[in-house]
Amino acid sequence: TRDLVKKWVAWYKEYRDILESDLIHGRRADGRDVDWMLHVNPALERKGMLVAFNPLNEPATRTLRVPLYYTGLTDKTECRIADKDAQTLTLARDYTVEIELTVPAEGFTWVVFK
Repeated sequence: TRDLVKKWVAWYKEYRDILESDLIHGRRADGRDVDWMLHVNPALERKGMLVAFNPLNEPATRTLRVPLYYTGLTDKTECRIADKDAQTLTLARDYTVEIELTVPAEGFTWVVFK
């Protein structure tokens, strides 16, 4: 138990600045499918952080159209899915990007935008 608490407290402390920023709900949490929210703050190095939750009993892969207008990003973004290798994405004219996420069963994942 101690190791688990230590792990998630360290995760929260690392991302505290963006997690305590403004929040945009992407999909209503109804317990039927993956729901997600986007934390945004154009004044930070991490302009946005998407957090996706999967209430289902099996892993779910979804393509999400993420609106990055309120992050202040205009052309490109460097995105990192759950601390994996970063990739550069080009924003569409409506300031959105499409991201394919695999969320573990009854778990969550996150994406950081810079």
